[in-house]
Amino acid sequence: MSTTADRVHSEHETCWLELLKSKWKALMLCVSVLRLGVMGRMKRIMMVLLLVYISIPFIIKLFPSIQAKLVFLNFVRRPYFIDLKRPLDQGLNHTHNFYMEPVMGQKIGVWHTVPAHMWRDSQGKDGDWFKSMFSSTHPVILYLHGNSGTRGGDHRVQLYKVLSSLGYHVVAFDYRGWGDSDGYPSEGAMTDDALFIYDWLKQQMGKSLPLYIWGHSLGTGVGTNLVKRLCDRGSPPDALVLESPFTNIREEAKSHPFSMVYRFLPGFDWFFLDSISANNICFTSDENVNHISCPVLILHAEDDPVVPFHLGKKVQVFGVEYVKTCQSVLNVISQLPPLFVCWETWTMSQLKHLWFAWF
Repeated sequence: MSTTADRVHSEHETCWLELLKSKWKALMLCVSVLRLGVMGRMKRIMMVLLLVYISIPFIIKLFPSIQAKLVFLNFVRRPYFIDLKRPLDQGLNHTHNFYMEPVMGQKIGVWHTVPAHMWRDSQGKDGDWFKSMFSSTHPVILYLHGNSGTRGGDHRVQLYKVLSSLGYHVVAFDYRGWGDSDGYPSEGAMTDDALFIYDWLKQQMGKSLPLYIWGHSLGTGVGTNLVKRLCDRGSPPDALVLESPFTNIREEAKSHPFSMVYRFLPGFDWFFLDSISANNICFTSDENVNHISCPVLILHAEDDPVVPFHLGKKVQVFGVEYVKTCQSVLNVISQLPPLFVCWETWTMSQLKHLWFAWF
């Protein structure tokens, strides 16, 4: 009797073991299928990424206008949803917005910020009052901003406030194609717009008042283009300030963080840099400084993540033999320390490694 029971018990155990084995095999089969599915998806994703990586250089080579848009980034309007007609909304309660036409039928937007101590007098005043203030005893800074954003960018507004608090008139504008300005961007148009505003300012100002030009990032290329023209015609500005300058656009593009994934690709120059040149974009500050006869001040952070420090240093090396030191630049330098704490684009480490040179 016990033998029969043991046999039945053994058969039950065998059945359970066989059932567990079959379930385990089914489970492992499902896991294998899922693993193959995940691996398949991963392979497909990797193939798509590889295809995109390979396609981008050819797309840019075939359509070089894309590269121009990436250089200017004028379609990026940070901060978004601001009314450039109302600088008051950005905390500039002593700033006047107006428009000028460097080319018939194309307007560019301009801000004029008077020295901070005039803010109370400026309340409710019209454009004629602001224009008349150019004949006061205060110097003027023409500010040339970099790529992307508008004249209402946060870090730019902070700089206007600081320079205004130091007693300067600040005139900032958006090149053609930027902000609410008409037209399309190009290196020539940017330089023409800057020259137009500069000549207009000289007409409004007293002959003895200094006029400085301040360029930042891509605006340093515009600045050296502008000052080269002014020096060639015998009417240089009182000083040129270059904040985070680069030697030329090809070297800057090759050093830019965005180019890191393609920098060592065979044919990088042919695919990317030649596409920039095809749009007549050069910004050759390294050549321009050889023709500049006014004092130049360079500001650069040693750990600048966008425009490498060594490019700013090279600009100084190229120009040091050609440009003489002048008291007007020393006057600007004496006002500089308060500027650094207000620039939102610089980290504390960058403030510690700030480098400046004047020549």
